[in-house]
Amino acid sequence: MRNGRAKSPDVLARLFFDATGEVPDDASLLRIRRVSSTLKLRDNDALWSVIAVLEYYARLYEAIPERIRRAGDGSFDAVRREAEAANDALMRQHRDALARCKATIQLAEDMTREHEARYQAALAKLSEASITVLADRMANRVAGIACNRFIGAAAVAARDQRTRMDGAVGLFERAIAEAATRAQASIEVTEGRLTRTLRRLLIVAACLLVTLVAAAFWVGEHAR
Repeated sequence: MRNGRAKSPDVLARLFFDATGEVPDDASLLRIRRVSSTLKLRDNDALWSVIAVLEYYARLYEAIPERIRRAGDGSFDAVRREAEAANDALMRQHRDALARCKATIQLAEDMTREHEARYQAALAKLSEASITVLADRMANRVAGIACNRFIGAAAVAARDQRTRMDGAVGLFERAIAEAATRAQASIEVTEGRLTRTLRRLLIVAACLLVTLVAAAFWVGEHAR
């Protein structure tokens, strides 16, 4: 076995290709030689394959940041493209909506002008006779309303007058009843007074009669 002698670049490149499936660059070959010199590997040492695989992974790790950056740039570009596409779609929708609004406004203006023209034509078709008939109808209606209001007012006045008459009759009846009550009370008082007076007169008459009888008896006795 040979020791301490580095392999040729072609041998190292073939070893790297056999172990990793990729062609090494000059930096990879330089690192492999430096590691083999440090470890003092022989030509048939099994660590050559391990070093080639480690170099392959070292190249992968070195390339990862660049790949991440490229992937990030690609994602940012994709997001920007999507945002631009969405913005363009929104602008198209906005323009379409604006166009529809303008069309709707124009249609509304056309319909307004059409209705106004029809209204003016309808007014123009009204003749003087139609206006006269309409005025007569309105006058009749106003007269009917006025008559109904007059009748209603008369009915209300009659009802109020009847209410007042009923109140006056009630007051008169109450006054008559009170007068009759007072007259009845006065009659009863007078009857009581007359009754007491008659009783007194009867007593006086009885006393006089008794006195006369006694006097007559006394005179008769003395006359004998």
